[in-house]
Amino acid sequence: MFWRARVKLAASYAAAIALTVLVIGVVVYYVVRQSLDHEINSSIQTAATQLLKEDARDRALLSGLSGQAFAPGSTNPDSSVDHTPTITGLATDVFFVVTNATGAVTSNPRQVDTGSIHFNQLMASATAGTVWHDVRANGSNYRISTTMMPPLAGTSSPFYLSVGRSLDSRDSQLNTLFWILLSGGAIAVVLSGAGGLWLAGRALSPIRESVETQRRFLSDVSHELRTPIAVIRANNELLLRHPESTVEANLDQVEAVAVESEHMTRMVDDLLTLARADEGRLALEREPVDFGAVADDVARDMAAIAELHGIEISRECSAVGVQGDARRLRQLVLILIDNALKYTPAGGRVTVSCRRERGKAVFAVEDTGPGIPQDDQRRIFDRFFRAEKSRSRGLGGTGLGLAIARRIAEGHGGQISVTSLPGKGSTFRVQLPVDSEGRPAGATGSAPRVRDGESAKTG
Repeated sequence: MFWRARVKLAASYAAAIALTVLVIGVVVYYVVRQSLDHEINSSIQTAATQLLKEDARDRALLSGLSGQAFAPGSTNPDSSVDHTPTITGLATDVFFVVTNATGAVTSNPRQVDTGSIHFNQLMASATAGTVWHDVRANGSNYRISTTMMPPLAGTSSPFYLSVGRSLDSRDSQLNTLFWILLSGGAIAVVLSGAGGLWLAGRALSPIRESVETQRRFLSDVSHELRTPIAVIRANNELLLRHPESTVEANLDQVEAVAVESEHMTRMVDDLLTLARADEGRLALEREPVDFGAVADDVARDMAAIAELHGIEISRECSAVGVQGDARRLRQLVLILIDNALKYTPAGGRVTVSCRRERGKAVFAVEDTGPGIPQDDQRRIFDRFFRAEKSRSRGLGGTGLGLAIARRIAEGHGGQISVTSLPGKGSTFRVQLPVDSEGRPAGATGSAPRVRDGESAKTG
């Protein structure tokens, strides 16, 4: 699915680039052609204007009256006689030919091969003024301007002045430009296609990850709900088989239904919390909170659970004021301490600390458990991710706690991280911005009931 979308995006991008290159190429080609044509036309027009301004003597030389007329396509056999009028500023690649009313060439100073040029056709359309023609002769293209000259004194037949210039140089430049634009455009389209494929992959990567995350999420939710639903259903079936039995007689089944229902309720609440966080709707109060007091209170409350498992809890909490939601911060602390207790074996130690470091409120939970493998550390805050049950002493959980903890920390403008070495325990660290007004004493939450370093040790 994603590969097809990636190809479509790349093709669309390449098509857009191709269209852009085509438009730019056409514009460039047209502008260059217009510029070249303007220069050619200007040189022809300048030469024609100068030739038509010559005096009668020079005009007579132009018209060939001082010598004989030559047959069309021929040149003046008397090459020793210079019939060229004095013309200043005439471009070297501009030629001019004078023909009489019959189309015979009377003057061809630059000896252009005019054998295949039909001057009769040019003269026919020049009776009303100057006309322009692009003609092909002798394998070359020419642009010719033909103007009817007024009769000279003592004559009644008009003469025609044809001024022209070869278009071969222009055509060669345009041909080179065409192939440059074509090859450059083709290369640009190929590169844009490859680049578009890469960019489409980058653009679709977050979407693909999001879809895969949703798939895993739905699979994990289905897996997590399957067990409690199966337990509730099985126990209900047992109860339905003996409707005459009292509650006391079926107390095990009733308790199992209650426990699994409670488990499902917690899971649904956790999922709703994460869903609201994903949508940016996680409700957080903003009030002064003594984060140290909150951490110390939760650690003190968890001491009883730690004692049941033979684990020592050490509390090293100082007053640190933050702006936040006391209820959510308590939930954050509870999740991290509960997680540490699950993975710390009997006889181990869990250290809870909270202090101010470099303008941050730093809360840390350090345990002496088996540690977290490097690969698992990258996924430890993912939803439904849980380490091996053997490492958690068989204590269950939904795998959503650390994901919620991360959301709470980020919702308070902070961050959460973990450092761990296999066999040497783990340390979860939360950093939150300190209250800018620095009000830990009057903040919400109880003041620490113990001094720094006081421990709550199991018997």
